[in-house]
Amino acid sequence: MVSAKDTFLAHADGSGFDPMVDELRRSLIEVKVQTLAKVQNLDEAGLKVAMPGLYEQIVVTTIQIAAHVGLGVGLALEALDEVSQGASISQFSRDVRNQMTETGVALKRRHSNQIATLVAEIEVQRLAWRHNHEFLSWLGFRRGDPRYPVTDRLERLNAFKVQQRLLKSRDTVVRLIGAPLAAALEAHDRFMLANRWHLSLTPDHAVERYVWPLLSFQPGPVVMLEVARLEHDVMVDQGASAEKLAGQRRRIVVGFKQQLARALEHIPEGARAGAIA
Repeated sequence: MVSAKDTFLAHADGSGFDPMVDELRRSLIEVKVQTLAKVQNLDEAGLKVAMPGLYEQIVVTTIQIAAHVGLGVGLALEALDEVSQGASISQFSRDVRNQMTETGVALKRRHSNQIATLVAEIEVQRLAWRHNHEFLSWLGFRRGDPRYPVTDRLERLNAFKVQQRLLKSRDTVVRLIGAPLAAALEAHDRFMLANRWHLSLTPDHAVERYVWPLLSFQPGPVVMLEVARLEHDVMVDQGASAEKLAGQRRRIVVGFKQQLARALEHIPEGARAGAIA
């Protein structure tokens, strides 16, 4: 039996391995790109009309991919395509993601087969941890802003129950797909957030960019992947050229693919569900 890791690498290393899965992956990234463009011109009323159908299309296509390659591999391919193509659910505004959450909860209740239920559940939890990472990013690192003194930021973190809600979502996803893959997806979803506070270009934050990845207690390659993401933030804030940013993004893609492949060695049996032999 082919392992989840080998299946992932076969799909990730080039098109043509399975034309049907290739087409589903192209379709999934295209609907994300199109939806990102479409929502720019919609008001709240328009979002309520458009988002249920658009998000359902995203989830259903993800289910179809997972049904062919297995749950863990399907989620890994989705995330790899997002960072490769620069189009992710993380890039939608909070208002849009709230609309997605409502639809996601309804989809979770609607589906009866195992693979669909698991995908819908995981996607709902990923939406939830995106919300909480957005709060954590802005309130945790927004220093020196007189509008947000440190005591006020801590009160807001507690009021939004960021710790409880983030850990609840994390624990749910860990239970379903294992800790290594859950950690890879969460770090990816956070990095792709459009509304994320960057560590500013100060000497103190330069030290923190060095220290925080080491304190993640992750293996060396994962630490260096996070370093690459932080370096990408610096390049963005310094106004680096599109060519340099693209080169840094390619390094992130390579590191992320390696992380996902290793994580798939540790997924539980239930995360292999759905693979079509």
